[in-house]
Amino acid sequence: MKNNYIIGAGPAGLIAAYYMKDYKVIDKSPLGQLKAPFIPGPRLLQNTTNMSELIDEIFGGDTRVEIAKIGYMENGFPEDKPYEGFKTKYVEKTRGTKSIESSHLSEGKNEIEHIEIGMLTEESYAAVFNRLLDIIKKRGQLIEEHIENIDINNKTITFANGGVSKYNEIISTINLNILSKLAPGMDIDLSEFKTKTKCFYKTSYDWMVDLQGYNYIYSADSEWTRKTYFDSYIVYESVEPIDSKVIEDNIVQMKFENMPIQIVESKNIDSINGIKMLGRFAQWNHKVKANEVLDRVKLWIS
Repeated sequence: MKNNYIIGAGPAGLIAAYYMKDYKVIDKSPLGQLKAPFIPGPRLLQNTTNMSELIDEIFGGDTRVEIAKIGYMENGFPEDKPYEGFKTKYVEKTRGTKSIESSHLSEGKNEIEHIEIGMLTEESYAAVFNRLLDIIKKRGQLIEEHIENIDINNKTITFANGGVSKYNEIISTINLNILSKLAPGMDIDLSEFKTKTKCFYKTSYDWMVDLQGYNYIYSADSEWTRKTYFDSYIVYESVEPIDSKVIEDNIVQMKFENMPIQIVESKNIDSINGIKMLGRFAQWNHKVKANEVLDRVKLWIS
């Protein structure tokens, strides 16, 4: 019997495990950032054929399609389209480069069709992955353990509890920087994989200018770079920490600062030393979201 493993039980790992039943998923703390006390930004289940089929399959069709509207801030007010030079200014501010990728700024879209489940709104995204986690747990696919080492020459995984397992295939869904520490000797030059920091601020709804029904708004010339409207709070993102108890007169309730998670330049890694990559920070591709992960997995099994 083959020993096939998926490293990481975040969204990418759970999607892969759902469709690839002969793989075990290794993660001491499943769901990762989805367990954070607030949603740090837009988390949308885009309305693609594969995503619609997956959600219908696990939720029995109790879904609906909604529209998320995107704005671009200019002179203090949101507009449907970015003004001339906005993209260059925004990318230079958030990534420290003038190189614009097609995926930046929501791929230039003003509206995104996405799927919501039952009575849920912003919680729909997390609900899908909680359901997938329940399914793979019931199947016995989850190994809740830390990895100590991956020996790519002898094809073994050493666990923190001292256990050792040979492997046939590995799919990694974790950050390449973390994977390289677990698997020394990988053919990768980490100096090419640069990140910038992001800060996130959950605030109250004490003040809001949003007359046109935007779900989230980009800004290139304010202290924040994006704000996302949720049902009961607003989340602001910034490059540098915002040293204030209020943002736009909205009271800061919680914050995460200086998180090195902004990919500067996408690489789109397929595999390294026989380990397949799946997910944004594994493939190192800013474009990759849940629907791209799902499409990739479906191609693998077709």
